[in-house]
Amino acid sequence: MCTANTYGYNALGGDSFIRLLILKPATSTEARIHCELIEVDQPVAAEYEALSYVWGKDEFPNVLHLPSGCLMITDNLLSALRRLRFTDKSRTLWVDAVCINQSDNAEKERQVAQMASIYQNAASVVAWLGEGTGTPFDKDAIISLSEHAQEISLRSPTNENREVLRKWFYGNPERGKWTMSVSRVVEDANFPSIYESAWFTRMWIVQETLLASRLTLYFAVDTLDWADFERVMILIHAVNAAIKLPIPSRNSFIKYAWSLVEVRNHWRRLSERNLNQASEITYYMNQLRRRSCKDDRDRVFALRGLLRDESNLVIQPDYSKSVSQVYTELTRSQLTLGNIGALYDAGLWKRKSFHMPDLRSEHSRQGSWLEYLPTWVPDYRHGTTFMELDISFGSYFGLDPRVPPKLDLSKEPYRLSSQATLLDIVTFVQPALFMHDQSLRVNDIAMFFMCRQFYKDLKRIIDTSFGSKSYPTNEDPTTAFAYALVGGGTDEAYNKDFNIGNTDERPNPLSLWNIYEKCCLEENGEVYQAMQREVEMTGDRRTIRGVGFEFYNKGSGDSGTAWTYHHHLLSIFRRHWFFMSNDGYIGLVPRNTYLDSETNVLAFIDGANVPFVLRDLGESASDYLLIGPCYIHGLMDSEAVKRNAAFSGGTIQII
Repeated sequence: MCTANTYGYNALGGDSFIRLLILKPATSTEARIHCELIEVDQPVAAEYEALSYVWGKDEFPNVLHLPSGCLMITDNLLSALRRLRFTDKSRTLWVDAVCINQSDNAEKERQVAQMASIYQNAASVVAWLGEGTGTPFDKDAIISLSEHAQEISLRSPTNENREVLRKWFYGNPERGKWTMSVSRVVEDANFPSIYESAWFTRMWIVQETLLASRLTLYFAVDTLDWADFERVMILIHAVNAAIKLPIPSRNSFIKYAWSLVEVRNHWRRLSERNLNQASEITYYMNQLRRRSCKDDRDRVFALRGLLRDESNLVIQPDYSKSVSQVYTELTRSQLTLGNIGALYDAGLWKRKSFHMPDLRSEHSRQGSWLEYLPTWVPDYRHGTTFMELDISFGSYFGLDPRVPPKLDLSKEPYRLSSQATLLDIVTFVQPALFMHDQSLRVNDIAMFFMCRQFYKDLKRIIDTSFGSKSYPTNEDPTTAFAYALVGGGTDEAYNKDFNIGNTDERPNPLSLWNIYEKCCLEENGEVYQAMQREVEMTGDRRTIRGVGFEFYNKGSGDSGTAWTYHHHLLSIFRRHWFFMSNDGYIGLVPRNTYLDSETNVLAFIDGANVPFVLRDLGESASDYLLIGPCYIHGLMDSEAVKRNAAFSGGTIQII
């Protein structure tokens, strides 16, 4: 414990001033941590390194000794400072927990606002990954892998890396043998111990690493340059994509490390493109929302440094505001700048829970509304990212010059007023709830049979509902059904799953449905029969996705297509539900479009290129909750709707 007085912070000399930590040398890692804090004007600051690390638990059992007192610090910061201090000279660092007076919110807000420049101006950023389990990594082996990746021209995380790698080893036995050995080399070098560090899961490290002029990873007594780490991650990803070898670690940590590689590459390329900053922040939010934050407001504040100087998007750190206020103000700023696509990430379909204050209560309006997160505001606290159907019609959720957005943000902070066209009422919803059963999700065989019955029942409902009638667009109902199942087959995942390089070669959703029906739904279908045999097989077998190699080795081209289609539908129906409307339209609606006493309305919001599902509150003629975007087969062109007098337009209030 601290035996001297607690260190007393003096007020900083101005908004551009920062404190730096002078870490005194020691010959033993177990020696007490002695240091001092100096104040500098950042534009002319002395050379320093910025520390990037994980705070860890809110426990401060360790002492940092300063000339005029002491500060209590966490275990992780203690171990970092012990490893980072030199034996023969002082080291100058910027460390957020110490260089910012954490008990002074006003100072904290000012310092957080200039953290981007703090990391940009640092001579280097030092990332402390922790002590690990005590097993060192093989640095020489990792650097060798990095050099190989560079020789192969795997320099950035692009989708083309798979083909680049395949061309490199194709027809060359030695290269092929080396490629097959990458997974083993990665394990033997203990590389997973690096990307499994909790450091990669932290939200603040994103800004810290993206802005670093030089980034070095410190892991116990070892160091690794970020460039080498990044190239090995790219190599692992390319090998897995090219030859389907298992990723070295089955836990989710590699996802955090890989997303950081992707985001850092995106950031570097950003200056080469003229992108809308209002929409750009949505990209970062979706990529990073799983990361940990002790304060949920920092999910927004931690991204402030990623905004370009010319950005008009407003993110001002203010810890006096609630989480709801911070998230709402960010979305209001995006919408004001024309990024109506922010609504795509909002809605009840992305909420774990939802409670709305009583509209009729005056006390509720004055109190609870301040903590209320409107349904048109994305909830960045949600740990799960629903990988949406990427409905791409024309410009992806960009402004339609023929139907400009008409938003009014001048009313209450929680209310969004917009011009909209009400299309139809949802009268039938068929969810595939079994797809969320964790015991089934890891059992590909059981999931196949459950899906098979689900699609058979769904097709029977369509046949019964339409009978001899045509679809509202005069199409055959089966054709409309096939297109509706895959959201029209326009999204990137559809092309990727079916290896389409040219949109002219895009498979017809009806032909895919016919193949699936023949191979999977019919009793003598090749995939169905193969799955029946899989059920009977016993013993320890090598599998891919839980299905034995026999299935992959003996199937025809159609069976392989049907199996891919099965998995494509799985990815869709885990996030969307099938629906029918009052006027006979069918398509995909987001999760939480329940049929209950409330009315689910299909609507176009002016300026958006896809429709939404809204829930009519019934409290007034214009109050709605936003559920989420949807696909309505035959009604995806907003211009067609605007020209159709049968649809009613007007002003709605989304709350």
